[in-house]
Amino acid sequence: MSVDRLLDREAERALLEGAWSEASRGAPRLVVVWGRRRVGKTFLLSHFSLGKRAVYFGATEQAEAIELGRLGEAVLRSLGAESLDLAGGSFASWEAALRYFVALARDEPLVVVLDEVPYLLGSTPGFASIVQAVWDHIPRSTKLLLVLTGSAVGTIEGMLGAGGALRGRPTQTMRLDPLDPVAARVFLPRLDATRYLEAYAACGGYPLHLRQWDQTASTEQNLFRLAGSAGGILLEDALGILREELPDVGGYPRILAAIGRGRTRAGQIAADADQRIEHPLDVLVRAGFVRRSVPVGAPRRARPLYEIDDPYLALWFGVLYADLHLIDAGQGRAVLRRRRPDWQRHLGWVFEELARDHASRLVADGRLPEELVVGRWWSTSGPALEVDILGLDGSRAVLAGEARWQKRPLGRRDVEELRAKAARLPGAIDEPTLAFWSRGGVADRTAGVISFRLDDALSS
Repeated sequence: MSVDRLLDREAERALLEGAWSEASRGAPRLVVVWGRRRVGKTFLLSHFSLGKRAVYFGATEQAEAIELGRLGEAVLRSLGAESLDLAGGSFASWEAALRYFVALARDEPLVVVLDEVPYLLGSTPGFASIVQAVWDHIPRSTKLLLVLTGSAVGTIEGMLGAGGALRGRPTQTMRLDPLDPVAARVFLPRLDATRYLEAYAACGGYPLHLRQWDQTASTEQNLFRLAGSAGGILLEDALGILREELPDVGGYPRILAAIGRGRTRAGQIAADADQRIEHPLDVLVRAGFVRRSVPVGAPRRARPLYEIDDPYLALWFGVLYADLHLIDAGQGRAVLRRRRPDWQRHLGWVFEELARDHASRLVADGRLPEELVVGRWWSTSGPALEVDILGLDGSRAVLAGEARWQKRPLGRRDVEELRAKAARLPGAIDEPTLAFWSRGGVADRTAGVISFRLDDALSS
């Protein structure tokens, strides 16, 4: 399979092609595409632009005059000197550039992609308002598809939200998130289920990371090359992803590191990070880096747990972060050996997340009762009790499940332990369905027990 192929973004590509078709018929379209670094925005849009009359411009963090000069060079490369001559050879302002593109699309369809718009907002603070002013007066017959992209999710959402200059202007908005493990498997088709989930647990759903994973090498070899060696993409990328969204002040890495070490309660996080966390933790939740979770069926005021909501960042903060200086000093192999228990715990967490997602898909597909609401559950008072997957029918606990990242088949003792747990659940019925997700399956099948293997959970 060629790494140059566009993988798994068929729906997004279809939406872009639909917008291009409308623009080509004389209905101008403004599309905004955003998402974190490495989710494949540039790859998607560069592939979409192939074979079309198109200008693709990737912004940098340089002064406005330099950016406008680079834009002129992009037009020259894409459309030729004759087209650029229409603008007098250069652009005096962004408004002039945008009006030039409108004029250029008067008779012939044109797609213009402005990649990393947040950088332009830095060099031209009124850039979004300039786009608004031009777009509000664009002739209706213009055959222009203008695509704006950005990796700073908060900046783009602010531009589109209440009070934002572009609120209500885009004809299509598209947020690209990291891929889930089922969708991402297309990138690594030669790996068996276990080796694939190990790769996903390391790379997360970022296409560029997955493309760097060598399917002919072992998991250990890949981890050393990508995460245990100075310059490795999994070692270097996390800070870049965070910097797109988070200011340098606020202690965000300390908070994420505390959560990565297993501190999931607000008090535990504050003590471990040794700082006030109320505002920065809220920022991390709104940015999508941290998930605020309450037990399924519990009121939202229930005391929450906080988890890193991204497998790659969870790996970085839970396994690598404390030893970055040692990896940079060439001791990556020793670090990865010493951190093997943390790596195994991380794998167990990723598998548990996959199992819950699979349970939700089983409900959506009708393979589990459609009235079930499934999620994680833990006791918030009294004796400690936790169930990986709880299925509620109203207030009744009718399904209790566990995810076990282990090779050996589960036996009768495992079944009885889960049955005893289920009996202690609030609202438990007399004979709830017991469900297991594991690598080895269940050796002793009994009535009321269902079992799913890793391959089942990874099936679409």
